[in-house]
Amino acid sequence: MKKEDWEKAKSRLRAPLGQVDLLCDGYSVTLVNECISMFRNGIAVYVNGEIRGSWFVQDCEERRRFIPQKETSLMTRKQIAAYNKMPKKDRGLLKKFREKTFTAYQTHWTNWQALVKHFEANNADIRLVTPQ
Repeated sequence: MKKEDWEKAKSRLRAPLGQVDLLCDGYSVTLVNECISMFRNGIAVYVNGEIRGSWFVQDCEERRRFIPQKETSLMTRKQIAAYNKMPKKDRGLLKKFREKTFTAYQTHWTNWQALVKHFEANNADIRLVTPQ
């Protein structure tokens, strides 16, 4: 997909409940601008007309290609700040927890550039479907 096509898709998604249809390597993908919370919107990804809960739990092709992931530390920001203030000799037991992270899969994309970058990296052929 060209840069102009991505701009067209972005402009269609600006409206509440705006929708864009794509063909990505044989998958029919629909992007919809949906309300996440009272003052926040996100882009939901429907693959072949559906979102399955199993995609967020089990490793599958749809998750790798279309679902946003977020890597998070086991420690909160407040705990990390306290850890950094500790003397180095006292950090020994907590060092394991400071370095560990977990991966969580999100239901909506909240960053357009991240969505475009992820789609282009994980799909060889992306086409914008023009509405009739």
